[in-house]
Amino acid sequence: MWQKIMAIHPVNGVIILEPKSVRFESGRFKIQGKITAKTLILTNAVWLHIKGFNQHHWLIISANGVDEQSYARLKRAALIAINGEEESK
Repeated sequence: MWQKIMAIHPVNGVIILEPKSVRFESGRFKIQGKITAKTLILTNAVWLHIKGFNQHHWLIISANGVDEQSYARLKRAALIAINGEEESK
């Protein structure tokens, strides 16, 4: 289980937040898709559930891994995605 968690918790990379999608790129990953309502917002981490073109991905972003302003933007984008999906059901 620990190896699976470490595989979805990157050490470095770039997150690009767009109005209805998210992109993440690092040396190991290239993930692009829509943030789903399965996303979890915890105190010190955001567990992004991303629906890509043909598969789903988990991506864990820790609060101590990014600056405070970027983490706040990530949480806000995740909340908008979660609330938007729940309202459309």
